[in-house]
Amino acid sequence: MAQKTGEKNTENKFTVRVLGEDHTVVGDLSRDYLESLAERINTIGEDIARAYPNIPRRQLIRLTLLNLADHCQKAERKNQELQKELERERKSCKKLREEIERLRQDNNELMELLQEVD
Repeated sequence: MAQKTGEKNTENKFTVRVLGEDHTVVGDLSRDYLESLAERINTIGEDIARAYPNIPRRQLIRLTLLNLADHCQKAERKNQELQKELERERKSCKKLREEIERLRQDNNELMELLQEVD
């Protein structure tokens, strides 16, 4: 858990327990956010430690870092895919709006012709 140990301008100073060790973190972040980060790291580390009970600490840390980097890279790829999809949807929406405007104009012209016939 993170504990606030001081304050400096807009930066906060917290102590957080990560993989069994206390670390002091200073930055413009909230206690809840820092605790969520530590919880995620600890969960991954605990999962690895359960799978490999005799793993040396340094290797546990390395595997935890690799796992986190993998999660991060996959999230970045997914974000890029979603950005591309969003751009395609925006273009499609623009084309549909243009088509709607064209159909409105056609409709107005037809309505004028109809009124001329009446």
